[in-house]
Amino acid sequence: MPRSLVTSLVLLSVVLGGCGTVRNILGVPSPGDPSVAIRAAEARWLLVKNPRFGNVPSEPEYIWVEEDKRPWTTQWGIPQRAAMAPPEVVARYGPPPGGGKVSPRQGMPYQAGADAPRPVSAPGTAAPATAAATGTAAPVSDGPKRGFVVWADTSRIVIDLTTQDGLRPGSIVSLRRDRIPIIHPITGERLGELDEEVATARVTETREKFSVAEIQTVAPGAQVQVRDRVVPK
Repeated sequence: MPRSLVTSLVLLSVVLGGCGTVRNILGVPSPGDPSVAIRAAEARWLLVKNPRFGNVPSEPEYIWVEEDKRPWTTQWGIPQRAAMAPPEVVARYGPPPGGGKVSPRQGMPYQAGADAPRPVSAPGTAAPATAAATGTAAPVSDGPKRGFVVWADTSRIVIDLTTQDGLRPGSIVSLRRDRIPIIHPITGERLGELDEEVATARVTETREKFSVAEIQTVAPGAQVQVRDRVVPK
């Protein structure tokens, strides 16, 4: 082997070994050190216009995405980021997946979940008493059990409610859509929900994990769809 090549290899090994020695002296961890933990930043969410809405029947009009994963769409042949939903639409869709935080880029006057501000009492009035302060448990109103339509044709549907949910042959159920959370725009308090009835059905058969029902009435211009909500009457 030529002497010049041997000299070059020796110098290269000294340089590489010296880098590790310098790191050790200065206390700088090596990138391959398993003790170096890389913590991911907390996800922030945006509600954006779904680029697939209208092309795929089952796709919603708006979807939650992480702010750094905002999808691309094309308008007039020009690629651009999907449009963000206005605040009133965000309020209808409720909080992001897993109770995450809404990105400040959404332009919302409040943050969903734990970040929502608490109501402030007017000057000169006492703050409203809470259940914890009075020592009494807040009343819990258990509404009717909700289910979903899991199969549908022109006259019959299959729902995921059974006798354990209080259904019997002859029970009437309401098929509802557009469950909209009503959020107070100032306090961020969830006031309730708003939806509309698209049809009614009568249960004809109950099984272990589902029930069969015949469609009784349908709202003008409406059609029963899979994922419609089911509420016993």
